Parts: sequence; structure tokens; C-alpha cells
Amino acid sequence: MMSPSTLPATVSNPMILRWTIGCIAGLLIIAVTSPCFVRSYTPRVVQPQRNALTLQPGAEYRWRSEGYANTQIGPLGMPGASPPLPLNPSTVHLALWGDSQAEGVCVADDQKIAAQTHHLSAERIDVLPFARSGDDCNDWLPQITSLQRSSIKLDAHVFLLVEWSDWCQPVRQPSSITDQQFDWVAEQLPAFLIQATRNVLTTGTDNQFRRLRFRPGPITSNSSATAVAPAAVTEQPDQWTSRVAMLAVQLARLKHQTRLPCIFLYAPLSPAIINGDILWDDPDDDLFQAMQSIAAELGFDVVDLRHQMQQSVRTGKQWPRGFHNGQFGVGHYNAVGYRIISAALAAHPRLDALPLTSTANTVTAER
Repeated sequence: MMSPSTLPATVSNPMILRWTIGCIAGLLIIAVTSPCFVRSYTPRVVQPQRNALTLQPGAEYRWRSEGYANTQIGPLGMPGASPPLPLNPSTVHLALWGDSQAEGVCVADDQKIAAQTHHLSAERIDVLPFARSGDDCNDWLPQITSLQRSSIKLDAHVFLLVEWSDWCQPVRQPSSITDQQFDWVAEQLPAFLIQATRNVLTTGTDNQFRRLRFRPGPITSNSSATAVAPAAVTEQPDQWTSRVAMLAVQLARLKHQTRLPCIFLYAPLSPAIINGDILWDDPDDDLFQAMQSIAAELGFDVVDLRHQMQQSVRTGKQWPRGFHNGQFGVGHYNAVGYRIISAALAAHPRLDALPLTSTANTVTAER
């Protein structure tokens, strides 16, 4: 039998032993409870009909940041209660495009736009949710071309317009997925370990690599720095003209891409709560007026949802954005907001004449 003097230093030192046991026990507790608090990381695959990188069909995606929900990934990498393939020929088939505001991983599948529209339309409308976080018009247009070349027959395209940066963009190639090579990590490592690594190495707001506060060498003092409040940004006339010009180019590209009806649902980030005050006015109303004029010339439908959003707050005190684990009036749309959006879509008169014949899916693709 070994005497205490002959035991390894790590074992004979009670402090190190307690730290070791504590770290192991803590990791085990986190591993067991992480599904309650940590989002999941799901491998992605190239979806041939869309020609885009999507989450793996059939997977379950867990979101635990803003909102608290599980999302089932349907066919074509679509998040939520997507209609099964092949599509029902007796229903209207709408493709829903947008970024994270339309993707809806913050809410349960039965509260997403696709499910609520299907219910509110008495199951007459099937919505295929092609929205993907981080995408803009430069990503949607090539996917629209790919879908038109596939066997998926659509009757109309719907765009949820929340932020103007999604359309006021110069023409460029679709966004490249810079971390595609790390998909194997999602398959091999637990989600809490991936999230912990990201928290250490990147910032929480824009996922940029952070400068670690612990490193060898002297630390430069910033004590002399004085905090300055950000100045109010006033858009100059030439900036406004530039945004309208980019918007016009992108909408013209859309017109050239498809002959299907296109419906824009305008749901900007208002009303909003800023510094404790409710802001009712839309600061981009002039841009919206210009967009309406351009859309009318191109034959696109535009639905203004600002009044419905304001009425929800004024009368029912129900905020269309925000969650219990965040701040109401800030962030992504919740179930209330999606119900307003879905009701407007289900009641849109343009859809009364649909479904159209499959020949309406003829392509006029960009060369």
C-alpha cells in the first residue's frame, strides 16, 4: 500500500483534487441540462432544388436564445411545419422568402407563418418557407431560378420585408458560407462545447473574433478614453437616392427572374421601444413610398402591415416582436406578429384566383 508521501502530487494535493472533481462534475451537469439552455448545431447539406446550403431535412433544430422553441426541418431544408412533397395540387403553393425575421426559429412550428397561414386560410394555402437567416435578395433570386427549373410548382412568391438592407443592396454573388468546413464539428461535438468555444473566441453581437483579455505581455490602459454617445444618423439625400436606385435594380431583376405573382409584406421594426420610449413612426416611410411606386410599375403587390402592428399594441397591448426572455418591442417577430402577417397573407385578394396553371411557372432566367 502506497503511503501519502509516495502518492502523485496531483492526488495528494486536496485543492487540485477538488478542482478536478468540480470541473468534471460541472461539465456533466452542463452536458445533461444544456438542451434546456443552449441552441443546437445541426449539420447542413446542399439542397439541389434550391441549389443552396440548408439544414439537414428531417433534423430538429433547437433555439434557446431569443425565444425558446424547437423547429423541425422539412423537405428542401425548410424550417417548420412544411407541406409534404409532392405538393397537394388542390391548394395554393406560396414560396416565402426572407431572413431570420421570416425563418421563425424563435417560435414553435405551429406558430410560424407557414402553419398559421395554412390554418387561417382554411387549409387552402400551403406556404413553403424558404427564408434563411442572413440571406438577402442576392441569395433569394438565384434560388428562385433553381426552383423554377425543378419539379416544384409554385403559384406565387411572398417576400417579408422587414429591413431595407435586404433589398437595398448592390448586385453580387450569393453569400458564401464561410464556416461550411466546420459542419463536421456539429456532428461530432456536443452543442454546449461548441457554444462555449464561440462565446470565448467571438463577440455575441456580430460573431467577430474578439481580442482576448488574458494574454502574455503588458496590457494597454484605456482609462483615458472618454465614452461618447453615438450621434444621431441623418440620411443624406444622395444616400437615399442610392438606396432607391439599388432597390429599383433588384426589383427589376426579380421581374426578369419570374413571371409568377410577387407579394411584398411590409412589416418594418415599428412600433419599437427605444430607451424606454415607444416609437410609432416608421423612419423609412419615404423609402417605402418609393418602393410602392416601383412595385406598381412592375406589377408587384405590396401589403402595408404597419397599421395592424400598431393596433395590436394600442388596443390589445400585444407586442408583435419580443419574447419573455428578452425585451418586448425589440428583436424578432413572435407568435403575435406572425399571426398578423399570416392573417394578411391568407386574406390577400390576389390569391383568390390561384392556384394558377403549372405553365405559369415558366422561367425567364438571368443569363
